[in-house]
Amino acid sequence: MKHLIAAILAATLSTGTAWAEDPLPIRIGAASAVDHAPVFIGVEKGIFAAHGLDADVVMYQSGVDMVNGLMNGAQEVNVMGSVPFLSGISRGFPLVLIGHLHGDPNRTDYSDNQSVIASAESGVKKADIAALAGKRIGLPRGTGAEGYLFGLLKSAGLSEKDVQLVNVQPAELVTALTQGDVDAISIWQPWAATALTKIEGTVEVVAGGCAGCYDPGTILTTRMVATEKPEELKRFMAAFAEAQQWVRQNPDEAAEINTRWISGVDAETMALALKNIPLDSRISAHTAAMYQEKTLPFLVGLGPVEKVFDPSDSIDTSFLKAAQESNPKAFSDLEPIPEDIQVK
Repeated sequence: MKHLIAAILAATLSTGTAWAEDPLPIRIGAASAVDHAPVFIGVEKGIFAAHGLDADVVMYQSGVDMVNGLMNGAQEVNVMGSVPFLSGISRGFPLVLIGHLHGDPNRTDYSDNQSVIASAESGVKKADIAALAGKRIGLPRGTGAEGYLFGLLKSAGLSEKDVQLVNVQPAELVTALTQGDVDAISIWQPWAATALTKIEGTVEVVAGGCAGCYDPGTILTTRMVATEKPEELKRFMAAFAEAQQWVRQNPDEAAEINTRWISGVDAETMALALKNIPLDSRISAHTAAMYQEKTLPFLVGLGPVEKVFDPSDSIDTSFLKAAQESNPKAFSDLEPIPEDIQVK
């Protein structure tokens, strides 16, 4: 208890904000993913509390379940990937993107959190994407890992028909690769780093590097929550940005904290995974534009989306702008966004 009180006091002093009233409750949907570290750090380091929030984390196994939880009112905000967001709003779900879990607002491609790892027995060498032809590739179907793989295959003159896709849940991918059930895996962190560190002879075929991909992480809420609980969301975005900065500046300690929330991954592997992920919540004009140009065409081809559309009506930057105004220090170590791609 003493450590918790000290952490809350330290965080309060760091933000320069103290809330006299009772904290506002907020429930956050998260999963066993290394890039969800700001949520876990926000709780354990008292950052949410310092911003006047009583944060409760609701853990999920999949993005589909997380979206369902958000829609059913089990939580007010989610941190997750882009695919469930775009698939959801294409079906009329009242989802709202209020920030990025990770990404780079100044780039028109983004896949830094994804990797393809091959077994030693596969014979696939580093950077040889074409060698994946004919291989069994494990991945969770219908996720950003699939879009990433298809983008890489396209860059090598291949298509999904040139490989054998095997549907495997993230936490089971390392076992599948170890047992030889698949020749390679396409997945986000920390599972890619886990495969590299825990299976002898594995090869990092590629990490990120997909010019045709755009899949930053998302921070989502619903239109109803945005209307009914704007103060909670403003505080959340300010606190979350601060937690992201804390992770950027303290990756090793953040990795240790992550191990208390994500089972089966040690701190060394977690730290390796964290170093590959730009934790930046900011939105730029590239967000809507690249979703249309790169992410949505993939989803149309895959089936969950019928046609490419402009997602701008489901993007609300007001809470992020409020966070930048109330807590500018949390963004001070990030590269500025040029005026021509700033969202007005």
